[in-house]
Amino acid sequence: MNQKPTVKEIQEEILILLSELDRVCRKNNIKYSLHGGTLLGAVRESGFIPWDDDADITMMREEYNRLIECFNKESKDFMLIESFLHMPRIVRRKFDEDTVFAWVDIMIYDPITEKNIPQKIKFGMILAFQAMCRNEVTIHLIEGKTHSALQMAAFKFAYFVGRPFSYEKKYNWYNKFCQNCLCGNRKYIHRSNDQLRGMKMLVPAECMNEYIDISYEGKQLMITKDYDKVLTISYGTNYMTPIHDEANDDLHVHFREAFLKHLKLI
Repeated sequence: MNQKPTVKEIQEEILILLSELDRVCRKNNIKYSLHGGTLLGAVRESGFIPWDDDADITMMREEYNRLIECFNKESKDFMLIESFLHMPRIVRRKFDEDTVFAWVDIMIYDPITEKNIPQKIKFGMILAFQAMCRNEVTIHLIEGKTHSALQMAAFKFAYFVGRPFSYEKKYNWYNKFCQNCLCGNRKYIHRSNDQLRGMKMLVPAECMNEYIDISYEGKQLMITKDYDKVLTISYGTNYMTPIHDEANDDLHVHFREAFLKHLKLI
């Protein structure tokens, strides 16, 4: 495996992953949208943001449930895994000495109550389930300047509470809670498997009702028709102005190493 790929090489591999995901989704009439920096790049750059080394998509829970049923049956060279942290990802099945390691994150939209206090309860419960789904490698990814000592202690407490149970059981509890609890009138949705900052970005449910195609590095990929509203919620009204978050680069380095260890590739 290529141990020191350039950003360009990573982007080329990501485009292959996105193309395969798009192929399977279109074949099975499954809807998705590019998300985050990937959506921003599609709208602003017609492709990758120059420094971006990862890719995100979003799906409604119902669409994701259909994808998980068919993707690994229909994709020969790629697989959808749910075993790392609490977020499904598309990766290659096999790696040789020249393969570039990259992945596509799948973020899932679930309903959330419109009431403030129940929202906070739901966020707290989701964080507890996410902590329970960590392992001895990924639990260390929470350490850093963005978390207080008290927050890290609470997170690690939930992790230790979950250790006696299998990952499959904990992940099932987590998903059932996100889908069925504190959903309110279902007018709002949120990315229930995102980090807290992203999890708290509520989106009107109708934003994921309609989809359009967009050119992305010469490929036709899907985005929500309400991309402007989604990008404004995520980045503010000036989202067309490029801003490079260098702190995010460091996070990706640590995340990449942990993911490789999880897959036993290093």
